[in-house]
Amino acid sequence: MKLDKQIATSDLERREFQLSVFVCLAIVVLAVGLALLMYPSVFSNRENPSTRVPQIAFFGFCTLSCLLVAYIIDRQVTIHRLRDQMALDRKRSSEALRQASADLLSTMPNFNTFEDRMTMEFRRAAAAELKLSVLVVSIKLRPAFSEPSLGMSALGDAAKAVSRKLREEDSIFILRSAFFGVILPGVGQADAKQISGRIAEGLSDAAGASDRFSFKIEAISYPEQTSSAHDLELVVSGWLPETDSKETKMKDAHSYV
Repeated sequence: MKLDKQIATSDLERREFQLSVFVCLAIVVLAVGLALLMYPSVFSNRENPSTRVPQIAFFGFCTLSCLLVAYIIDRQVTIHRLRDQMALDRKRSSEALRQASADLLSTMPNFNTFEDRMTMEFRRAAAAELKLSVLVVSIKLRPAFSEPSLGMSALGDAAKAVSRKLREEDSIFILRSAFFGVILPGVGQADAKQISGRIAEGLSDAAGASDRFSFKIEAISYPEQTSSAHDLELVVSGWLPETDSKETKMKDAHSYV
């Protein structure tokens, strides 16, 4: 659909240019033809000063025709410049958004911070008999968006979409380039499902009509699904690629900076 729209827009611009060229040629041909027909009758009586009105009208007609052609040409030049300026502005805006996404990803807490915060929140929940939930959001980019700059923009938008659905006390971390971790203090299994649903809606909107990426949300809750911090860490680690060590995860989390 997007490609068809771009083709239609390009075709419309070409037709508009061709119409302007046709109008200019038509004005020139008609003006020259009419001027040739008018010339003998206008300048046949130049000795008679009382008949200078036709001559003035003739020169006025020629001047008006030239001005009309100049206006159409200037209009086309102005439109071309505006289109180039708009394209440049869109490119700058896109680059600014991509840079903002890269800055957001580079400033997010990494896997080590995630582990420390998860252990701390688990101890607090166990001591106060509270609930705790942890989400892991995995993002899979489509092949068309695998280029680094496009990938950064998509991941940055995904991170923003997740952050908008969280509460003030919740935290989001980047575990690696395509994995985000979310810690939800005081949230049980049922509430975690509702939050996961809201996050899924936000990610679907962030993916856009072009379907830039797919995603998967995993959730685990204490005390319903786990009874120790060690088990919680094992489950979360199981959702990440097995070949990744802690050092590799931390490095991957900032590999796009």
